[in-house]
Amino acid sequence: MKYLGEKSLSSYLHIFLVAAWYLVILAAFFIGVILSIAMFSDPVLEPGVSAFSRMKFELYSEIKKDPEAWKFFSSAPVHFRIIALLFISSVIFLLLKIIKKGQKIFSNFKNNIVFNEANVLLISKVSKLLILFSILTFNFSSLLVSIILLILTDVFKNGAALQEEHDLTV
Repeated sequence: MKYLGEKSLSSYLHIFLVAAWYLVILAAFFIGVILSIAMFSDPVLEPGVSAFSRMKFELYSEIKKDPEAWKFFSSAPVHFRIIALLFISSVIFLLLKIIKKGQKIFSNFKNNIVFNEANVLLISKVSKLLILFSILTFNFSSLLVSIILLILTDVFKNGAALQEEHDLTV
């Protein structure tokens, strides 16, 4: 199987990242709506006429399965809830930025643009964003991947210099 070019692993990964981009945006929208309802509204005791109130009732019945966590969260001040919503939004924003940069990298790979300065900058930015993402989510495996990407950045930097030198001599 080819790794670079049309109909290669890179082109399939590019398509996968485009689909992942839209799925994360869709999931972020629904998570945002559900969290906003859970965080800033009172529970509906009897599901009434509208589908919205039934959704709120079902949401609260799911959340209240862990009464201690719900009691802690529901008694938290509003500013704490807003900070939690901002935290979740920032994690989703970072994830979307990482996916978008990955799309650009694999698009370049799909077009047989491998060792150039743009890819070096993209991989460097992805690794830095991934470090921030792994710190925010306490994910050790993401941190390990970001360190490997930082090492890979130097490999691509040296490869880009060699490619430029080769292009100038030919």
